[in-house]
Amino acid sequence: MATGFASVQRVNTRVSKDKKTLFERITEKTNGEKQSFSWYKNAVKEEAAKYKKDTTKVLAEQRGEKDDENFLRMYPVIGHLYMFEYKAKMRWLPYYDRFPLVYVIKMGASEFWGANLHYLNPKKRILTVKKLMEGRIDVPKACIHKYINAHVNGYFLDLAANEWDTAILLPIEDFVKDVNGNKFPYDKELVWEETAEKYYDSFKARRVIGTYGKTTDKSMAQ
Repeated sequence: MATGFASVQRVNTRVSKDKKTLFERITEKTNGEKQSFSWYKNAVKEEAAKYKKDTTKVLAEQRGEKDDENFLRMYPVIGHLYMFEYKAKMRWLPYYDRFPLVYVIKMGASEFWGANLHYLNPKKRILTVKKLMEGRIDVPKACIHKYINAHVNGYFLDLAANEWDTAILLPIEDFVKDVNGNKFPYDKELVWEETAEKYYDSFKARRVIGTYGKTTDKSMAQ
């Protein structure tokens, strides 16, 4: 990641040549230099703050390929990919990700379940997103976690589909463990190794397209 995202191959073409995407703007800010985890995290938060806030659960108008863009939401929607800040209860968790990248697969009244792609190494994330873009959910069960809405700090950054292939390469995973009430960093390489051991114990389903995607995708159901 020494050159930011300058070398990342984008799968999708953005709608407007004059409108830079979230991660293209972050790339420009790096000036081709290697940046720290904190730098990237702050850059995401700063850029995300510029987006329109959608305080409803579902947009009034469905977003198609022509008007795909990022939004800040108060609540997640099934079939979308989000970045957000999170503070988990540590009683039963050996570690957790404080800045997850989650594809939402199920909703409850006060919680939701989703696949945090940060539990996969970058190469496996690419494969997972490729399958999602093809209309298939195929993720290790070890990536799927329950999230409590009340433990989310601030808004959800709802990522447009044309951002997904770059978002998965952003180095913002922030795994921590709790020792006597104190938080300490947990090595992401260890997380990836643990997930790899259970890689083929996976959850598979058809991808649900709630409010964006190709017209032909909108009829998909789990």
